[in-house]
Amino acid sequence: MSDAAPDRPPTVRLVGDGPLARHLRAALQATGADVVGADDGGRPDAVVFAPWDPAEVLPVPFAELTDADFDRAWQQTMDAAVAVCVAARRDFAGRGGRIVLTVPTTAMAGGAEYGHWAAAAEGVRVLAKSTARQWGSEGIAVNALAVAPPRVLADPAVAGPVSIATPARPDADPGPVLAFLCSAAAADLAGQTLTVDGGLWM
Repeated sequence: MSDAAPDRPPTVRLVGDGPLARHLRAALQATGADVVGADDGGRPDAVVFAPWDPAEVLPVPFAELTDADFDRAWQQTMDAAVAVCVAARRDFAGRGGRIVLTVPTTAMAGGAEYGHWAAAAEGVRVLAKSTARQWGSEGIAVNALAVAPPRVLADPAVAGPVSIATPARPDADPGPVLAFLCSAAAADLAGQTLTVDGGLWM
């Protein structure tokens, strides 16, 4: 368990600089959290991985994927996610803490012309489960936060709908749920995927 006092806002390291990361940063700061960047030192209570940027998460027809396309989507994303988790564990320094790995719901549903990014997102989601199993006994709670594709994909219409249903909560905001996952109250969650997309993916 982190040594952060339950009644004080956590220090959160947020890794990412796209629109999703900026939205999550603002949401965390609105709760009073001290949000620091990927390269800032210190001893965070929680670490958030939110690398997805629509300027880079571009569609490519599956049959036209190049090695470079797949390397950019899959290998580089997975390498970054692993590095963030390992660095977080080191910086928690035996105090415990929370790690939140964000993914688009394309991870669970797939997406036309987004197979390479969907594979990366699902890989990140499985990484959350595996690290939660390994580090839970150290007081490190690792979970995934799944968000609606329009927050991440360059062209969500190309990917196709996650669901044919009408969302129960249009414009659902993942920010408050992230704030919970970064708090001491989430210490007992392990390897879960919390989906905040208005109820499209169920």
